[in-house]
This record gives sequence, structure tokens and C-alpha cells, in this order.
Amino acid sequence: MSGHESIAHRYHEVAVKTANPLQLIVMLYDAAICSLQEAQEHIRNKNIAARAGAINRCTTIISELQSCLDLKNGGEIASSLDRLYDYMRRRIFTANVEQSVQPLQETEALLGNLRSAWQELVSQNPAMAALSPESRIPTPQSAAGTQFTSLSISI
Repeated sequence: MSGHESIAHRYHEVAVKTANPLQLIVMLYDAAICSLQEAQEHIRNKNIAARAGAINRCTTIISELQSCLDLKNGGEIASSLDRLYDYMRRRIFTANVEQSVQPLQETEALLGNLRSAWQELVSQNPAMAALSPESRIPTPQSAAGTQFTSLSISI
């Protein structure tokens, strides 16, 4: 690792370790979106190995987000997110098989919308900053002071 890469890596490591649970979720969305953008570029450049790596990173992140859902207590929101994450993974698989950027662009837009919603939760819930990063990652219903009644997603 070069000096600049080492500094950037350490900065990122500190940011992750000091983030509250909501900020960690936003960071995961950022990483997934970045991976999708990289994958699109690799498809255009016909770089198969790099495309596969970027797609695998994004799929891993989406799987991690999905595994954190509390389907038992999360109500319709958790169920809707679960279905949406499944849909995203299928679209990414389609993009990989067809070597097409369109399904990746669609997935990027969906992730961007979700990221915006979580970022809004971060800005509305400064009390979450007091939670340690080791705390369980919240569902939208468990985010302090948040009033969600439903999340409607058509797939």
C-alpha cells in the first residue's frame, strides 16, 4: 500500500469504527452504489475480472443489509426491504449474465433512494449517535423518534 492509500485506509477505518448504527447503514449503501458504478464502467470497458469483483462486492453488501433485517419484529417495512433486496440481487445477476449496465443503473437508483431515506434518519436522530457501533443495526421502526407506518414497494 502506498502512503496515500494507507492514510485513506486508516481514515476510512476510523470512520467506520466511530460511526453510529444509522451512519453504518448509509456507509454500506455508499459502498454498494460505488461498486455498482465501478461494475458499469468495467462492463463498458469489457473488463470481466474487475466487473465480477465489483458485482460480488455489491451483492455481498446487499446480502449483509438483508441479513440485518428483523423480519419477526420489523413489520411490513422489513418484509418490503427483504423483497426489494432480493429483487436487487436478481437484477445484478441479470446484469452480470447479460453484461448489461441497465439493470445495474436500476439497482443503483433503488439503492440511492434507500440511502437518501437512511441519511434523513441520520439527520433526524442525533440521539442515535450516542449508541455504540456494536449496537444492533436498527430497522427503520427501531430508529429513535422515527414514525414509519409502511413502505410500499412494487416489484
